Amino acid sequence: MAERRHTDDRRVSDRRQSQRSTVDCQIRLLSAATPLRIVQGSLLDASSSGVRLTVSQDITIGEKLLVEARRNSRVLCNVTVQVIWSEPQTNGQFTVGCESLTDLSPRQLSQLKSMATDPSASASA
Repeated sequence: MAERRHTDDRRVSDRRQSQRSTVDCQIRLLSAATPLRIVQGSLLDASSSGVRLTVSQDITIGEKLLVEARRNSRVLCNVTVQVIWSEPQTNGQFTVGCESLTDLSPRQLSQLKSMATDPSASASA
């Protein structure tokens, strides 16, 4: 049997419990941190238990956020998450992994998946 590597690197140790679906839509994050802030970004993928985002500013691990997936000016889906990891990218953006505090429903996942195939879905307000 091969020896398992022990590491804190999230890419080696995948903790996902449910299948991830590519989404690619615009989001707005509302942070409860003081002072209250609103961050624009993109939702890269989602599962019933979490999401992966790209944002323009670093977000503190452990921070709780309300993620609004948007189509034009309409909010399609809200999910409350907690930041599990954040990695800076070479383009100045940050990729952020979040765990859902309440699992996304099948309907919410279906709405998000439809945004990946609808070219007008990623237009933001």
